[in-house]
Amino acid sequence: MRIIVDSFLRQPDIISLLESQQSPVYKHEGHVKNFKGQMIFDVSEVADGVNVVAYTKGLIKAQPYGKAIVFRVIEEGKNW
Repeated sequence: MRIIVDSFLRQPDIISLLESQQSPVYKHEGHVKNFKGQMIFDVSEVADGVNVVAYTKGLIKAQPYGKAIVFRVIEEGKNW
């Protein structure tokens, strides 16, 4: 599955945070063309029943900067 994390702030920190996870495994694949604030991640090794979008939001919010930045996490291909 692929997700998009939309944030202009703290991008290197978010990439490091997500790529350091063991389960699920996040791999940063770059940015959405023409939208440098949108980072694309391929997510694998997801345990059954885990909502990856909610889990990712929780990881970012738990960081010291998480409550101070505006961000959104969506599943690629979903229209919100």
